[in-house]
Amino acid sequence: MKNTKIIILTVFMVLLAYRLYPFFIANESGRGFQPGNPIAAVGTLDTTSINQYIIEGGGYYLKSDSDFLLFLNKVEMAGLNGLNYDEALRIVNSAVDNLEKARATYFKLTNLADVTPYDLAVQSQLVNFDYKGFQEGKGFNPIVFKAVEGFLSKGDIRGVYHKLYNDVSEISGRLYKVKAGLEKNELAAISDLWDIHQHYADSIFFGQYVAAVFFEIK
Repeated sequence: MKNTKIIILTVFMVLLAYRLYPFFIANESGRGFQPGNPIAAVGTLDTTSINQYIIEGGGYYLKSDSDFLLFLNKVEMAGLNGLNYDEALRIVNSAVDNLEKARATYFKLTNLADVTPYDLAVQSQLVNFDYKGFQEGKGFNPIVFKAVEGFLSKGDIRGVYHKLYNDVSEISGRLYKVKAGLEKNELAAISDLWDIHQHYADSIFFGQYVAAVFFEIK
């Protein structure tokens, strides 16, 4: 019984750690803003809230991507078993719902970041960072990483957040069209599904590369 409690506690602590320390979409970028700055404080909001919004938005975004991949799995297997449109619609509804939650969270994030002053020490690190060497050393997609460099080499962390918001909004519009088709037992063109998948992948890799840069300058 004692060992069971220890195992449960260990699992809980691991899950809590993952909740507090995200790894994939723009995490650690909240360090680029001044903590406790009175201009930044809107009610009780501060850089802690910036980090919370990053975590929440990334969590919803990744869950939506996971839902969409599950939907693609159903489409792939439809060649053998046919497509269960009710099941497919439930999955896409979940993808849409999580994406809308991500969009709402990124909207709050952009609004807060826009009124929060930057941390000048982090700005200096970003401007002087060796982006080319880092990209080559990590083997990152050069096209996606170039977009990251375009923002961070100028210290434009706010621009990163606005891009994530715009990416989510773009994918959301495309998903609604897929949803509308499924409601009529119609499957979107495969080329459209490829395009949505590509948008998810490029955007999430963009966020991951942003996180990688901030981990590197810690």
